Formats: sequence, structure tokens, C-alpha cells
Amino acid sequence: MTETVTKTPPDRVVVRQSADRSRQGVGERAVDGVSRYGLVGLLFLVIAVFSVASPETYFTTTNFRLILVNQTVTVIVALAATLPLLAHYLDASVGPMLGLAQGVSIWLVAVHGTPIWLALVAVLVLAVAVGLLNTLLVLKFGMSSIIATLATGSLLMGSLYMITGGRVIFQNVPESFTAIARGDLAGIPLPLIYLTVLVVLLEFLVVWTPFGQRLYAMDGNIRGAARAGINVNSYTVRAFVGAAVLASIAGVLLASRVGSAQPTVGEQFLLPAFAAAFLGAAVLRPGRVNMLGTVVAAYFISFTIAGLQHLGAATWIERIFNGLAVIVGVSLAGFAVRRRRQLAVRHVERLERQAPRGS
Repeated sequence: MTETVTKTPPDRVVVRQSADRSRQGVGERAVDGVSRYGLVGLLFLVIAVFSVASPETYFTTTNFRLILVNQTVTVIVALAATLPLLAHYLDASVGPMLGLAQGVSIWLVAVHGTPIWLALVAVLVLAVAVGLLNTLLVLKFGMSSIIATLATGSLLMGSLYMITGGRVIFQNVPESFTAIARGDLAGIPLPLIYLTVLVVLLEFLVVWTPFGQRLYAMDGNIRGAARAGINVNSYTVRAFVGAAVLASIAGVLLASRVGSAQPTVGEQFLLPAFAAAFLGAAVLRPGRVNMLGTVVAAYFISFTIAGLQHLGAATWIERIFNGLAVIVGVSLAGFAVRRRRQLAVRHVERLERQAPRGS
């Protein structure tokens, strides 16, 4: 399968990929189908198994609603982590950015009486500044993205402790702020509506616009993308700023749902976010991180962990499962990349054998 994505209309990409798959044998198409949709099938299988094992507590509308709503913050942070990964950058500051956003939003509206709209604007401006700082460290100072964003994340967590004084802020939080994430619209919880809008928007940007195609072109080959005419600096800025903004949105939603600012919130979201992003790279578009894959992986992890806990598993199972998800996701994504390259080589060899001699 060809990997060229730059300056290629999406409809032509789909047609070419479909044609490539049509040339595969039955076994290859089966493997391709399993690699693309296997995790989706596993998600439904996990739900079915735990529903049978624990029908009184797991297989209930209340439980499913709680899982879907409670995981919206984690899914949004995972989407934030996915955006820089498209361009082969790793942003370890998305968790701390979530923490600082929830702290600043509560601090402004509850302690200083700032109007909610102004507090939200301030949080978004702060997120843009963090994204620009990460970009500066990576592009101008030549730091690796993991080192730069780990340093930034430490600064953000320190700032969170500073503004909260190391204490939970919960007094004088207005109901108009908590209503942002606690209400329903036509019976659908608002966090699910926000998440759906974000997923649709991000999927459109990544798949159907030059923005996403050029980010994919930067993946692992920044110099090659630059030689192809892509302004890699501009797209790096957008990736880091977009990640920080998404993380700040998750922070505001968390603050609104909980109704308080906690000085220790943030870093615990980091591993689940990357677990979903890496495991999501093994589904739908195997070998490449993708937004829909991240969502599927995040809910696969959350439904599985919830099922295990309903059966009496200890709380530490969550950390182990997230760690395993990262290992499995990276391994499967690497396998998918190698397999795609092998198929491309086979296709070229097939064309060479079919070409008339002397041509």
C-alpha cells in the first residue's frame, strides 16, 4: 500500500488504497481486516463478556452512562496527545496542562469572581502560550519533544501548586460554572456532546484537509517533508498549540464536573492518554495514530478496566492495563508499518514482473 499522502485529494487516496487491497490475496485481506477492526470487535466482546459475568452491576444503563461520561476527559486528553504524535512529536505536558487549566478556571471564578467567559478565555490564552513554549523549545533550542514537554509539564504542575496553595479549592464555585459539564441536552450528557463535536472536527481536519495530510507527511521524516515544500515549523506550532488547547478544554470540563480545583490533578491522565493514542494506532489505520482509533482504544481500555473492577479486581489493575496497552499498541503499530512496507514492495515486484520486457 502506498504511503504518499501529501497534496493528494482524499478521494484519490481512498480509491488507490481500495485498489491496492483488491490486489491482495484472501489471507492478506483477512489480516488487513482484523488489524483494522479487530479492536472494535474486541470492545463489543469485552462488553458482552462482562455483561454476562456481572449482569446486575455491569450490564446496566447507569453503568454504561457513567463509563461514557466519566471517560470524556481522558478521551479528550488522549486526542490532545494524538495530535503531536501525527507529526512524530511526543507531548508529555498534556496531563499537566489539564491540571493547570482546571486549577486556573476554578481559581479565577471562585476566588477572584472573574466572569466565566473571561476565565475560559484566559485558560485558552494560557494554553496557546504553553503550546508556543513547547514549540520554541523544540524548534529553536533543538530539544527533543519528550524532554521539552516533560520540563514544561513540571513548570505547569509547580504553577498549579502555587495558585492553589497546595489545597483543594471548592468554595464559592458558581452553579453556572458547574452547569457547563453537568447538564443534559435532549437527554444526552453535555460532556458526550462536547466530545462528539471535537472528534468530528478533528477527524475532518486530519483526514480531509491538507493540514492532516501534511502532519502525516512529517511523521518520522521532518527533513523530507521540508524538502517537499511543507512549512514544518508552522505545522509544528499548530500541533503543539492544538494539543495544549485540547488539554485545557479537558481541564475545564473536569473542573466543572467536580466543582473544585485539586493541586494533584493532571499527571495521572498522562499514561491513560498515551495508552489510548498508541493502542489506537493499531486500529482503523494500522501503523498510524489516528483520532477515531484513539477514541476506540480509550473506551476499550475503560470498559475493560471497569469490567475487571466489577469482578473485584484491585485498583492497581488500571495502571498495569494502561502500561500493557502502551506496549501492545506500539508493538502492533510497528508490525502494521512493517507489513504495509512489505505489501508495497510486493506490489512493486508484481508490477515489474507484469511489465513487458525491454520497456
